[in-house]
Amino acid sequence: MNLLGTLLNERYRLDAELGRGGMGQVYRAHDTVLDRDVAVKVVSATKLGTDGRARLLREAQAAAKLNHPNIVSIHDAGEAQIADHAGAAGPMPFIVMELVEGPSLHERRPQSLEETLAVARQLCAALEHAHARGLIHRDLKPENILVTAASASGTSTAAKLSDFGLARSIASRVSAEGTIAGTVFYLAPELALGQAYDGRADLYALGVMLYELTTGRLPFMADDPIAVISQHVHTRAIRPRARDEKIPPALDALIVRLLAKDPQDRPASAGELLRALNAPDI
Repeated sequence: MNLLGTLLNERYRLDAELGRGGMGQVYRAHDTVLDRDVAVKVVSATKLGTDGRARLLREAQAAAKLNHPNIVSIHDAGEAQIADHAGAAGPMPFIVMELVEGPSLHERRPQSLEETLAVARQLCAALEHAHARGLIHRDLKPENILVTAASASGTSTAAKLSDFGLARSIASRVSAEGTIAGTVFYLAPELALGQAYDGRADLYALGVMLYELTTGRLPFMADDPIAVISQHVHTRAIRPRARDEKIPPALDALIVRLLAKDPQDRPASAGELLRALNAPDI
């Protein structure tokens, strides 16, 4: 559905599409009340159902309480009545977020080990803030991390984590060519198995990203989502230093620990992981 030019709830004008996924689209929009540009995530109501819409709004309210420089702020959430092609109006949930001018980590990869570690430390700080408030992301991946140059010279990178609890697809995103392109590659074993989880599920996903950013490849690859999930649950990843011997031994050991199948064998918290990433031997 083409929503460009739509004015949601007589306030948010959708000006340009920034991206789309299995659950909806993200637009650059203008808040006509506060006269500022924002990002608006419009979610397909048919894919959520009534219970899903209520849960989305609850999670948006919880995520809106997060206040951290490395987390994309949520400004508003609600539902708009949007007419479909047949002219019938129906509820369309939307989330209004801080507009971050910059690509995702998937689109712009760090250019050095130092930059990779700087991004990882910022994500740890964001996760420590969220986990302390009872919020687990559960869908950490490069597409959900926005990066911007933190200085005029562009020598440092600022990372912002987005989409805390907001309209994720737990299965996988499938491209037009029918190939899997995300989500399951970063899925912690306990989430894949439907078991109890805590913040260490996010640390597992961060471990997958560190593996990918330091070696240039994912630890687990296969032709279909079920095979990838099976590897997360059963297969031990090849050590990062076996892929690239320039990776520091301490970082190699830390990534292996993050990828432990049992959450008990991972760092206990994002704060503990941040301290490890700040160690001199890393």
